[in-house]
Amino acid sequence: MLGIIIGISSVITITTLGGIMEKSVTDTYDALGTTLVQIGLHTKPDADRDYFEFSDFLSSEMIEEFEKKFEGRVTSVSMSDNAGSGTVRVNRENLSIDVAGVSPGSINGSMTELVKGRYITDKDMDAFRQVCVISEKQAAKLYGDENPVGKIFTFTYNGLSYDFTVVGVYKSSMSKLMSAMVDMTGQDWDTTIYIPVTTAQLMMYYGDMTSVGYFYYFTFMGAPDESVPELAADAVEFFNTRYYRDNDAVEVMSYTAEQELSMFSNMIGIVSMIISIIAGISLLVGGIGVMNIMLVSVTERTREIGVRKALGATNGSIRMQFITESMIICLIGGVIGILLGLLLGNIVGIAIGITAPASVGAIVIAVTFSMAIGVFFGYYPANKAAKYDPIEALRYE
Repeated sequence: MLGIIIGISSVITITTLGGIMEKSVTDTYDALGTTLVQIGLHTKPDADRDYFEFSDFLSSEMIEEFEKKFEGRVTSVSMSDNAGSGTVRVNRENLSIDVAGVSPGSINGSMTELVKGRYITDKDMDAFRQVCVISEKQAAKLYGDENPVGKIFTFTYNGLSYDFTVVGVYKSSMSKLMSAMVDMTGQDWDTTIYIPVTTAQLMMYYGDMTSVGYFYYFTFMGAPDESVPELAADAVEFFNTRYYRDNDAVEVMSYTAEQELSMFSNMIGIVSMIISIIAGISLLVGGIGVMNIMLVSVTERTREIGVRKALGATNGSIRMQFITESMIICLIGGVIGILLGLLLGNIVGIAIGITAPASVGAIVIAVTFSMAIGVFFGYYPANKAAKYDPIEALRYE
């Protein structure tokens, strides 16, 4: 039964883990908000270049016009820019940090939750203030039990030292599965600090004011009663008609949370299916093992077969006897495999704090497949037994 047990348990475990991963992604996007839409630059298919020039980028003025045009349909707009990494010195050790420039609306639809102080404001952006929001783990590393709000956070970026005032503390609200995956990378504390996006760009471009206020993309949250696909299409039409109509190489496209969720779900489904097929190969190996065992059983029970046929058993009844025994072996292996697969899947789910029911379809398919293997691989030994000549069978041994 071992091959059957391993094959069935592998398939059930994988489908259960696939359900857990899909639930984790769904929970994450529910937390982000399904009305989240990203507007980003895209090279036209017939463009004569595959790169973006500075004049192609979305400006703050464009985004402000968009806010005015879609007032009432859009609840918040956020711009962000990844400024790269820097270092902070803690207990004579230099630790890496990620510097992210954000706008006030960036906390909406993000995997962060403010727990102390405040977030970045419009005044912070307009005045290029050196203020930051740090993580709970960073605050504990740097300041222990003290309140970090108002403290000075000093870090090194591009070889220069910067002093930022801590105005807020956040904690990650990512799903437990994602947190577990991050923990596996060896990160024991959240490494991102959030600063005003204008300040971040000023640091990135070494004080060049002419480069501040231009973005590759921005995101917005639609109003609860808005149709996300329709809103995204209207936003794309607004930018392409008003600002990119005469641009021969670049246009804007929309990316919605629903589209990404569907893409992730499809990807998880495909990966689970491929791995399940690979695991199903062990079922064939198990089936061959069942056939070999049944052949041995037929050989060992030759006299029994001869006695039954001498007493009037038909070829069909002999054949059915051994096929039934083969099916029972595979069915018992299948049940054990299902229970083992459910146990392993739920152990992993409990370990990361997310549970999802096993696929009923996968269980039904597993049981059906195990019984089909019993019939398929049991038929040859059963047919061999049914064709025994009773006289020769009785004379065996």
